Amino acid sequence: MTSHIYARTSTTGQNVQQQAEVLSKAYPEAIVSTEQQSATSLDRPVLNELLNGLTNGDALIVYDLSRLSRDTADFLNLLERFNNEGIGLVVHNMGGATQDTRTATGKMVLTVLASVNQMQVELMKEKQAIGIATAKSEGKYKGRKPIDRAKIEKAISFLDKGLSKEDAAKLSNIGVATLYRALKAT
Repeated sequence: MTSHIYARTSTTGQNVQQQAEVLSKAYPEAIVSTEQQSATSLDRPVLNELLNGLTNGDALIVYDLSRLSRDTADFLNLLERFNNEGIGLVVHNMGGATQDTRTATGKMVLTVLASVNQMQVELMKEKQAIGIATAKSEGKYKGRKPIDRAKIEKAISFLDKGLSKEDAAKLSNIGVATLYRALKAT
């Protein structure tokens, strides 16, 4: 029986170490894994490796439910998998209480909260869409700024010199995703 901590933030600007430290103090015997990636999907490298290594009797510990999943269907599928494989899920921060799926109450509370998490995401998207529609109607929303073609050309010249896409993008002052999109379009 091994306990595993999974600490996650969405962006590098957020501090994953704070979660890891809080959980390590509460569960000093647990093995810590950290990741900086969005929770919109369960397809995350560190999480996948961790999930594939869990066995009967193990427990996965997260700081709060949103650190694991914001999608109710994904969460419920994961919860069913854990239940079938004898794996516990411990959510450390549930309004000051800890919930553990190895109890009936913990399982019920976490299922309800997964639905609330998804509702919050959907409400946020609705508000964003309303804000964009309002800005468009007022002529204030123009979409994404066009990509500076000179920067793309500069990045491509760096690629031709053997630099990685990440380095070429950084030296050209563009995002890696922007470079990938530009390369795909050509």
